[in-house]
Amino acid sequence: MAGKEFTVDLNKPLVFQVGHLGEAYQEWVHTPIVTDESPRFFKSDFMEILTRTVWWVVPLIWVPVAMWFISISYTMGHTLPLVVLMSVVGSFIWTFLEYCFHRFLFHIETKSYWANTFHYLIHGCHHKHPMDGLRLVIPPAEAAILAIM
Repeated sequence: MAGKEFTVDLNKPLVFQVGHLGEAYQEWVHTPIVTDESPRFFKSDFMEILTRTVWWVVPLIWVPVAMWFISISYTMGHTLPLVVLMSVVGSFIWTFLEYCFHRFLFHIETKSYWANTFHYLIHGCHHKHPMDGLRLVIPPAEAAILAIM
């Protein structure tokens, strides 16, 4: 591909195309396509379904998980004020970590094939397709993998 300008075909799955943009990726990803349509990421229907989530699924799944962990803390013998304090502090720490991820990881400038591909998958799609309502949040399957790690 050296010396040739690569063009992304929006009619084909995008994830494994964007890496070929090289240094042109940053300009491409920050030129939004404003449409309500959700672009296809993968050829595989299974992989594709794992990348799409409506926003309300995140609290539907993670609020009960958080409540379960909070109740476990209380049943382990921690006092109610301590459990409340740990929950509030944990919420602030998570908010700060989420800001740091967004600011320093999700907005990193990439040039290589795999870095461009990874960036597009985790955050670049948000800039390229800002109106895509199915990719505003991290899907639960991906979040669970990250949480386990």
